[in-house]
Amino acid sequence: MGISLHHAQVFYPPGEEARARKFYGEALGLTELERPTTLRDRAGIWYAAPPGHVHLSADPELGLHPRRHFALRVDDLDAAVAKLRGAGARFEDADPIPGWRRTYVMDPFGNKIELDEIS
Repeated sequence: MGISLHHAQVFYPPGEEARARKFYGEALGLTELERPTTLRDRAGIWYAAPPGHVHLSADPELGLHPRRHFALRVDDLDAAVAKLRGAGARFEDADPIPGWRRTYVMDPFGNKIELDEIS
């Protein structure tokens, strides 16, 4: 049986779509996807993060856990960090893992995203 990650689900407060798009679309550089017609009655935004997706949904109770996160592989960690710092993003150090360079960045709503580069 083959298995791969299809998507990560993260949440933002209702009414914050513009801030979500600015961070995920502009600062992270992800491409927004058209959502299925069956889900358009609910607030949300989908992004391509090949080979999978990042799905954002509005929820007034974010319930953030300090270790909850998803990870994105980047080609150039330094460039990604510089772009996100320029957009005002907050960062958190990540424990080292041999063969990887990594850091955590917080989206505007406190969701933690790990950025990894194979070294």
